[in-house]
Amino acid sequence: MQTQTRVSTIGVMAAGMLLAVVASASAGGPAALTDQMLDRVTAGGAIVGVSSDAVAAGVLALTNAQGNTVVAPSASPYPGQPGLGATLGVAQGSASAMGSNLAFPGVGQPSSATSVVTGGVADGNLVLNWTFNRTITGAGGVTAQVGWTIVYGAWVGL
Repeated sequence: MQTQTRVSTIGVMAAGMLLAVVASASAGGPAALTDQMLDRVTAGGAIVGVSSDAVAAGVLALTNAQGNTVVAPSASPYPGQPGLGATLGVAQGSASAMGSNLAFPGVGQPSSATSVVTGGVADGNLVLNWTFNRTITGAGGVTAQVGWTIVYGAWVGL
């Protein structure tokens, strides 16, 4: 139960920091777009996201968590329809944790836990979405987790 509380607390703190960073971003006000700029605006695309977290408790506690996302749009094959290009999005996350008491007597039970969540959506009349998530628990209090989401969206046959 204590591990779940720590995971939730760390998740809430990370979400708060992300909101603070997003709130501080400012474009300096509205700007008029030229015709050339509007030609590059797309109506659809892909959105991908990742959340990764790791916690450990013990005399020796090691954690690592990371995530990456990328979205790669392509030009539209349909003249006069710039928003109908295919889009690929990838989200990857991994986390590892190890908690050990190193055979010290009289200390509490060591623990480790990880959490990796990936997801995404894409626009189009042909949409592919593949998600993989695997957790491995090893000897010595090691827990590792990896997750991938790949989304692809395209407008076909228009």
